[in-house]
Amino acid sequence: MTPETAPRRTLGRPAPAVAATRPQADPGQLQILLVEDDAADASLILSALNKHPAVRAARVVAAPVQALRELVLGWPKPDLVLLDLQMPRLGGFEWLKGLRRIPGFISVPVVFLTTSDLGQDMLEYMRSSAALYVVKPDTFAELQTRIDGIITRTLSGVWSD
Repeated sequence: MTPETAPRRTLGRPAPAVAATRPQADPGQLQILLVEDDAADASLILSALNKHPAVRAARVVAAPVQALRELVLGWPKPDLVLLDLQMPRLGGFEWLKGLRRIPGFISVPVVFLTTSDLGQDMLEYMRSSAALYVVKPDTFAELQTRIDGIITRTLSGVWSD
């Protein structure tokens, strides 16, 4: 045992274990695609993503049709997609169906990040291939906590409770 791996002691007792609040991942591991038409929401979500050490890059696309087109044309495959539900021209559920038709994208986790807490939307989510449904919180601190949880799930590959 080296000094670096030896447990710290305080007054003859082992130091209490400290729970990690962030996943132990290589810095800059994840590439994330955010499909969000609201510029203010996109800015806040991007700020929360950029604070996480496991995020290598986060790309924001306001137009859902453009995002699908770019993925088909060869954009790098994201490790995670954060998707707004209510967008013009192509809603989140339709966008997700389009993503799943692209070869190689069936297993990319998609998280709905939306203001909708309607039962109908939540039911539709349960029928979809999305990994998670998250209602956008009212504060940045809550948003950061939810983003951290989403990233932890992405890194672990565990999406069920």
